[in-house]
Amino acid sequence: MFKFLSAVALFLMSSPLFAALKEMDPNAPSETVSVVWVIIFGVIFIGSIVGFFIYLWYSDKNGKPEK
Repeated sequence: MFKFLSAVALFLMSSPLFAALKEMDPNAPSETVSVVWVIIFGVIFIGSIVGFFIYLWYSDKNGKPEK
């Protein structure tokens, strides 16, 4: 029963992909993104990584005292 349910779930998830692929023209030019959005993404991505390491450093520094 589990195999059947997983097969049905995979089929239902892939159905919209097949419909989208049929509508796409392979020779159509792809849409480009402005450089501003790439820079904003880079700043947020790098900032979140730096923020995570600052959080790790801060929580390690001010963690619970050992017994």
